[in-house]
Amino acid sequence: RRESIMGIYIRRMELAYNEMSFNQVVDMFNKVRLYFEAGFPERKEHSDKTSWRTPSAYGIFEPALSMSQLEEHSALDSLNRQNSFSRKQAEYFIAHQALMLTHHEGKALPPDQLQQKICSILSSNPDLAEAHFLSYMNSLRVKEYCTALHNLYHYFDRKASAPSESSTNKKKGTVEEVAMRYAALNLASLQFRFGNKDECRAALKEAIRLAQESNDQICLQHALVWLNLLGENHTGVTQLERSVRKTIDLSLPNLTVLGLNWISKELGMGTETPARVIYYFTQSNLINCMHSNYDMMSSGCIQRAAMWKHYGKRELCSLDSQIVLNLNTSVKGVYYNGQAVCIAMCNLAQLHADMGEYAAATEILNQAKLRFPQNTSHAELWQSCQQRILFNKAIHNGKLNEAEQILINLLAVDEPEAKIRKPVLLRDQGQVTLAFACLNNLLAECNQKKSNYLADYRCRVLLEIAGLYIATGNHISALSYITDCLAHAKQYYLELYGALGITYMAFVQLNMNLPAQGMRLIESQLTRILTNASAYDKARVLHIYAKCKVAAAKSNCPTEASRKSELISALEIMSTVAALYKVVEAHLREKDAYYYQALLYNELGSYEDRNRSAHQFKTLDKLYPTLSSVGVNAV
Repeated sequence: RRESIMGIYIRRMELAYNEMSFNQVVDMFNKVRLYFEAGFPERKEHSDKTSWRTPSAYGIFEPALSMSQLEEHSALDSLNRQNSFSRKQAEYFIAHQALMLTHHEGKALPPDQLQQKICSILSSNPDLAEAHFLSYMNSLRVKEYCTALHNLYHYFDRKASAPSESSTNKKKGTVEEVAMRYAALNLASLQFRFGNKDECRAALKEAIRLAQESNDQICLQHALVWLNLLGENHTGVTQLERSVRKTIDLSLPNLTVLGLNWISKELGMGTETPARVIYYFTQSNLINCMHSNYDMMSSGCIQRAAMWKHYGKRELCSLDSQIVLNLNTSVKGVYYNGQAVCIAMCNLAQLHADMGEYAAATEILNQAKLRFPQNTSHAELWQSCQQRILFNKAIHNGKLNEAEQILINLLAVDEPEAKIRKPVLLRDQGQVTLAFACLNNLLAECNQKKSNYLADYRCRVLLEIAGLYIATGNHISALSYITDCLAHAKQYYLELYGALGITYMAFVQLNMNLPAQGMRLIESQLTRILTNASAYDKARVLHIYAKCKVAAAKSNCPTEASRKSELISALEIMSTVAALYKVVEAHLREKDAYYYQALLYNELGSYEDRNRSAHQFKTLDKLYPTLSSVGVNAV
């Protein structure tokens, strides 16, 4: 019918065709032919030999498209293959590729192919500014600074010269003024991504000045977010909460979520209670769920997981990481695959490795490699996790040469983790003086006023120094570092490091002939350690606990029966210790566990069990000989 939508469309197309000049008809014909050949390349050779439309045997022209061919060749695939684009096709292609770059980078075209398509789009549509911005995003993907800067300038040059049809822009100034302040804001973003802090700061000041002149509150709120990331915003939490309320008034949910997450991070890195920190994360997740903002939802959950890990709640960290991986983040059949997903996979791989499940950790990391190849922006996350796992495994196995090479690899992707692991390697190599020098330098960096290291990192350094003093037999000198760690952990609510610090204190008391006091200290923290610590740390703590029980039984048990009962209990604990050491492949420590087991069996008169433990010790000693006396006395 003439009045239907299809009828109106056909009449409009016929009218437009009748008004076209001959040159326009020829141009349209060539574009349709290119579009057809891009969608059906197998017919190109046939069409080159004959005419474009070949009559069949019955004198009827062959139809250009069929339903089966449409199923085989989707419109998107045709767009990806063709070299000539209409404006609508170009806009659709740009929107789709931009979505893939932000939602799932692996589903977008490879960088070189995408750049070729952008050049084709610009040759057909030279005034399409969005093509330059897509090229800018593509340059960021491959970390090409000069090209990214060039494309950003081109984009805003064209946006500034575009005619304005919006009444809102007239209130805030001309299109050129709007483009200038947002160009400065995007320039700051670019400089921040490449680590140019001074250039980023200068661009932000320019954006703020222009926004204040035109009273553009939205631009000012965006600038405030970048100031927070840059560390230039030294206002308190109250000022940040006021900024969050302003973003709510301006209906900017993304900035509201970023503000709430920033408040949570500031409070979490400080001395605020965990309850208030998690409360802000919960509020941001509610906003994300209301707006179905999948990338922000995943980022919020993974930040909360990082906070749980900071506090020492490993199981809760694992739970939030699994939530990120199980979220339904599908957009047009493509699931979100950003930085949060990579961090979640690294968290789970690290948790499995800490429990001795190295095969499962390897599987998770292999999946991360498939999702985030080495040329992607998030590849350093799984590379760092992989090197950390390999280093710990090599140290446990006593493969020091291998650990040294892994440490070099780790230094390239994660310098702070490499710095704190270097003294561990030096200690096992017997270079105690160098290990002390490295740890003291690291502690001095942590104690600086504007240190980039967090509270948990400082606790790790303090425990490493205390452990090194204990390993060298200087237990009294370790006390000051242990108490410093305990005070720091209590101030920042770092429960796991506080529990480990108390275990170190118990070991010092054991060496000072105060086993009963040491046993009570460990019993007060045993539940927390068995819940949240790694298998290696659990084994170390239980090993000390067994030694404290045996030493306390010798002095405090009035009867032989009670003393024997305590020794049997210690033997059961040592069986668990040996099993845990075996799971994480810490064979040097496993050897120590069997040695101590043999001593206890000998004291009980169980000579057959003693010989079995001694044989296990001897077998391991042949495979993994002790090369340094420092490792024998270590916690």
